[in-house]
Amino acid sequence: MAIAGERPESGVRIQIERDKSRDDPPWTYAGAAHVPETSFPVTVTVDAAGEVTVGISPAPDSGQTPPADLAEKVRLIVRMAYRQAKADDEAPAWRIVRWRGEK
Repeated sequence: MAIAGERPESGVRIQIERDKSRDDPPWTYAGAAHVPETSFPVTVTVDAAGEVTVGISPAPDSGQTPPADLAEKVRLIVRMAYRQAKADDEAPAWRIVRWRGEK
């Protein structure tokens, strides 16, 4: 199925990129978390132990506050991407684009 736009029909889609000026931890990412109604600016920090910290700002177009569970969904997506890279003995991805459906 092709992606028709930034925002998904359901769930959350994240698009974040790692700060290219740093090769060593902590790794910082910036981008957006897209939900069906709007998009929220996101910052993510991953430390050397793989702990993920997420910051989400209100939607710039509407001022809408993020859903209560959005930060946890983003954290789990990034943690999974980090663990996959670590299992392959690689550095964390420069760019993470993932979708997670509703549960």
